[in-house]
Amino acid sequence: SGTPAEFVDAAYWHPKCKNFVIMDWKKWDAQNPAPPMVFDPPQRYSNYDGVAFCGLYWWNRSWWCQPLPWCLHNSRFSRKPESGTLSDTNDKVITEMLGPNPDDSKVHPSMRNSLFWTQHNNAPETLISFNRWAWRSQSDEGRVVALGDIQKDFTNDPTMFGFIFSLNKRYAALQVSPDGKWILLTTFANPNDHEEDCKFLWFYVVQEGDIFKTPDEKTLDYVRPGDLVRLTWGDLSDPYLCDNTKLKYMYFPRRVAIIDETSGNVVRNSPHFEAMLERATNDPGKRIETCCYACAPFWSGEERWDFQVANISNKQVYAIAPIPPSGEVIERL
Repeated sequence: SGTPAEFVDAAYWHPKCKNFVIMDWKKWDAQNPAPPMVFDPPQRYSNYDGVAFCGLYWWNRSWWCQPLPWCLHNSRFSRKPESGTLSDTNDKVITEMLGPNPDDSKVHPSMRNSLFWTQHNNAPETLISFNRWAWRSQSDEGRVVALGDIQKDFTNDPTMFGFIFSLNKRYAALQVSPDGKWILLTTFANPNDHEEDCKFLWFYVVQEGDIFKTPDEKTLDYVRPGDLVRLTWGDLSDPYLCDNTKLKYMYFPRRVAIIDETSGNVVRNSPHFEAMLERATNDPGKRIETCCYACAPFWSGEERWDFQVANISNKQVYAIAPIPPSGEVIERL
């Protein structure tokens, strides 16, 4: 398909949503923002408590409501018509999910030519690439440097929950701090809706000397300089909030595939791809205590969260993003 009209529409680069801002990076830096160096994801303690989560309808491999989810994912109502398995030896999913950018020099180095596994994200989402977003250069005063449609190049599970999430039609405008350490994603549905509240999500780029550890003092050896940390503070409404006592979400996107600069081919990136594949093809070993993976009424919220992130779906559904416009087309928008 051709270039999305939204990518060459100035309104999407300058949303009129009531809380949209062009970041004042001096104001941001004055707060000394920093991710926690101890990785104890706050979503583990808040997302699966209570009777409402006794049934495993939320699980990445849930069979609840089948065959309805299968029918919906293969119907005209589907927004993500492609599907495949992570274990496919032909690497169909990662090859189709990671496409080239016509001007990849504009793509932030931490995101360039990369496909990420959203490990420890408990939503029914697994892979995302920013490579086919529309990217342009920074300006002296700061501006939106990338625009993406988050229905594209972002996979979901083939479950009922996954289908519901796949219908979420939103765009993301991306800003980058002058030092390149912070990336702000501002998401919105309609850039011309003055009453809409944008949502603000952050990425931190891991720096030399950063050492992330678990609560029991084990170093996360797979986290290296140039990797990303995904962060959410508060209720997503304040772009300047960076108080770690109000941190709500944190995980490390892991680079599972890259475009080889020599061959131009999409290739697996070790050890991250293998770590993802193990979680997609393992045997959870909880059949008896979950009544054949139907419910877990006696588990704590933390146990349910651990079960969710330890067992991702091998099958993924997705929509392939078209080739974005080049920087020259969008520089003046």
